[in-house]
Amino acid sequence: MVRRNTAMQDRMRQHVRRIGGNCRLCGEPLDYDIPYFIPGTRKPNPEAYVADHIIPINKGGRHDTSNAQPAHWRCNSKKRARVDAPIIKRSGALN
Repeated sequence: MVRRNTAMQDRMRQHVRRIGGNCRLCGEPLDYDIPYFIPGTRKPNPEAYVADHIIPINKGGRHDTSNAQPAHWRCNSKKRARVDAPIIKRSGALN
C-alpha cells in the first residue's frame, strides 16, 4: 500500500476545486463547500468532493495533480482501483 502525503492530498483537493465542474464519474454537480467529514464524526461525507486518481496508484498512476479529477466521495468509493469506470448514474454498473 502506498502511503500518501497529506500535503499533496491537500494540493490535489485545491487543484480539483480550481478545475470545478461536475463529478467526472457520475456527471452530477459537486458542492465544493460541503465539509469532507460529516460534522461531529470522522466519517467521510458521501456528497463531499474528492480528488479521484484518474489512473489508480496501484495501476501505475501518480499521486499528483496531473492525475486528479473531481468526484463525489461516494462515486470514487464505488470506482475503487478501476482505470475505466463506466458512468455510475447512467449504467448502474458500480452499484
